Amino acid sequence: MKATVSKYLEILIESVNYIIINYALSNMAMLFRSNPLFILFFASEIWMFGNYWKKMDRLTANKAISSILLIVCFFIHIGAIYWIGRVSGDVIPFWE
Repeated sequence: MKATVSKYLEILIESVNYIIINYALSNMAMLFRSNPLFILFFASEIWMFGNYWKKMDRLTANKAISSILLIVCFFIHIGAIYWIGRVSGDVIPFWE
């Protein structure tokens, strides 16, 4: 019983981390959309996508549940960008 609760708690924490970190990476990618750094942030989003799926696959031991969790978290992340919004502005160097 305690192991099951611990596993569900770990899934919840990993999911919240995935959503928050991907939201931040998406904001940075959109902020740098006309800069070569865009590639770095976009690649980081893809890397997070794969890491989250692997972690969920290890925790649930079921590829279907892992995929469903990934899709749900991805849509929550997209919803956060849509309803909360994104960072808008310009990148200002420190030396100016």
